[in-house]
Amino acid sequence: MKKVLLLMNAQSGQGKGKELCYQVVEGLSLLDCMVTVFPILPKHKDLRTEELVKKLGKDFDLLVCAGGDGTLHYLMNAILKEKLDIPMGYIPCGSTNDFAHSLGIPKDLEENLRAMVEGERFSYDVGNLQGRFFNYIAAFGAFTKVSYGTDQELKNNLGHLAYLLESLRTLPENMSQSIPLKISAENFSEEGEYIFGAVSNSYSVAGFSGLPGQNLQEKMNIDLADGEFEVLLIRSPKNIGELGEIAGTLLRGDIPEDHPYVSFFKTQYLEFQGQKPVEWTLDGEFGGAYKTGNIEIHKKAAGIMLPKIEKE
Repeated sequence: MKKVLLLMNAQSGQGKGKELCYQVVEGLSLLDCMVTVFPILPKHKDLRTEELVKKLGKDFDLLVCAGGDGTLHYLMNAILKEKLDIPMGYIPCGSTNDFAHSLGIPKDLEENLRAMVEGERFSYDVGNLQGRFFNYIAAFGAFTKVSYGTDQELKNNLGHLAYLLESLRTLPENMSQSIPLKISAENFSEEGEYIFGAVSNSYSVAGFSGLPGQNLQEKMNIDLADGEFEVLLIRSPKNIGELGEIAGTLLRGDIPEDHPYVSFFKTQYLEFQGQKPVEWTLDGEFGGAYKTGNIEIHKKAAGIMLPKIEKE
């Protein structure tokens, strides 16, 4: 009998986590698991993810969270901080669930629960920005505040539409961004002004599903466990014409190495220096503001349960 610690974020998505609780407990129990359930309540120290994992994590065979990508972000950070070699299970019920799509987590709840108990562990790379880990993206610049700056109640009521409304509301502010940075990585060094930058480990390149496109994904040979990030940097456009060229390039998914506005490359690390602190988002959560810093990769540092891959 597997011992499962289930952490439920009732605020994720449109209250889906709260609705799923009984189904999840029932499903895991039918798979011969002993389930211990706690709500995630950030305002109460003892019921924060990091505290629950610190106090209880080592006594379980599987650590499961139900929520959005941010919920998984905090669970993964807690596990790595405590240096626990225990796999995660993820029940995506947030507003976007970008990383769940990249991992290939079954949308069917029963299938997902069976994978957690009877599937196989998949170990994937995680990033580290100034001591804080991230699953699939670290980003700065235009629209990155939308993910953590949108009102939670609005997200619960409107889902994806809430992000769209917040993006439209902040459009003038975002499109006028120009962030001076010196950026260094393997085979890359540049000083310029950027409207957006992302360091990602995801099949939805730079965290945007469908952008820059399937052609680029295949060209860069994206792998969640290859020990490398994919980096997307967009220099600040000076006029509407340059902005249109940037948008067209991203939609086509064909970025030449000498493109004047867009750079896309793979690396194991990235360093940045700025004139003032720059705010970063990690997996859709606020990741801090830094004037200088570095991002490094930890190969196959996190493990999650997925369906078994049938060998031919």
